[in-house]
Amino acid sequence: MQREEIDAPAGRAQGRSVIPGLAVWAFFLTFSGQGIRNVVGWTPFGIIAAISGIALYAAFRLEGHRIVWRALPRAICAYCLWCVASIAWTQFPDETLLASALMVATTAAGILLACALSLRQLTVALGRSLEATIALSLVLEAYVALVLKHPLIPLYMRGWESVPISYFWSEDRLLQGGPIQGIVGNRNPLAFIALLALICVVVRWRDRQISRSHLIVWSSLSVLTLVLTRSATVTVAAVICAILAVVMWWLRHVPREQRYQAILRTAAACLLIGLMALLFRHDLAMLLNRSPDMSGRAIIWERVIDLWKQHSILGWGWVMYWQPWLPVFQTLVVRPDGTPTMSAHNAYLEALFQTGIVGFVLIVAVVLLLLVRTGRLALVYLDSAPSVLLPLLVSAALAIQALTESRLLSEGNWMVACAIGTWLGLHRLTVKEAERPSRTRIGEDPLPVDAS
Repeated sequence: MQREEIDAPAGRAQGRSVIPGLAVWAFFLTFSGQGIRNVVGWTPFGIIAAISGIALYAAFRLEGHRIVWRALPRAICAYCLWCVASIAWTQFPDETLLASALMVATTAAGILLACALSLRQLTVALGRSLEATIALSLVLEAYVALVLKHPLIPLYMRGWESVPISYFWSEDRLLQGGPIQGIVGNRNPLAFIALLALICVVVRWRDRQISRSHLIVWSSLSVLTLVLTRSATVTVAAVICAILAVVMWWLRHVPREQRYQAILRTAAACLLIGLMALLFRHDLAMLLNRSPDMSGRAIIWERVIDLWKQHSILGWGWVMYWQPWLPVFQTLVVRPDGTPTMSAHNAYLEALFQTGIVGFVLIVAVVLLLLVRTGRLALVYLDSAPSVLLPLLVSAALAIQALTESRLLSEGNWMVACAIGTWLGLHRLTVKEAERPSRTRIGEDPLPVDAS
């Protein structure tokens, strides 16, 4: 296989494209949307998001790109459709209708970007959006610490009589060494953004897309953000991604005829390490300065499972984030500041609770397929294209974060999963097309060879 098969864009657009710029904005809007909401509020944010989605679709059509339906990730699309179908049995009709529309829009955005951009272009767009988030987050925290000198609340909440601590935009902890929350107003997603930014900048450097100075600056800022956020889950994800990267680098130096055995030994070693981590999870939690119940998540999971048992097959209905005005969530798990918890803090349990056993199976399939297919792709192009490491490392990070956060199912995380899944499908079709005889059978619709 040639390297161009990995890097070639999917569309047929000629001339200068605006979609790479729109991709940067789309990733920023979905990963850092809370920062925008903290400034303008929810309704204006919804208008901005709608206009952005329309602009992306219009540019996609005007530039001559097309959706290759055969390449769409079936498990991802099936879960999206299942969320929409839950409107028929949901316990929360209005909220499910809105959440389903958001799920469709986010899924569509990921698919459109994958059909219009090459893997390199996706990496650049994702990396730039995440770098912008890190830069703005550090600037905000520095402003709060050095100028404001007290916690900052979201601007649209200024008229409120009181604002709970969990709603604070920044808690003014930069000079204490963190944890900081950045423009996203939450240390855990900010830490995950820093990890993805680090993956992007390292992969782009290995692929000779950026200079060493760019690598030094943005990898340093990403690591600094990881340290200041103090997220245990993201720390574990970072370690696992680093191990994956080292293993891939090591395999490049193993003779091809010996790689199969090397992969089996490595997989066995990883399985053993995973079992050891499971057996000594309490000690590991203490090492990471976390409680054995994962900072209270065990209580949330227990109560979510109890709720799921009431509607085990179909679930309660898709609502994405838990709306605090719904009675079932108001007292389910109350935080120390008196506000209700907003999610199950586990994407797999979230899917089980909201979309039942069917949805749970689909999400597990989504994660497993992403890991298997990105892993296989990385091994195939191990010697020729460093850029193929990005889908594997990002998929691994998404799967690990999903153990303690529900964000895999929404916004930036879900859009990235959709983009990777679609790009994998496009690449698979491109490889099949390249292997076909030069003559196409009569009546057969040929797929362009640039559709990766």
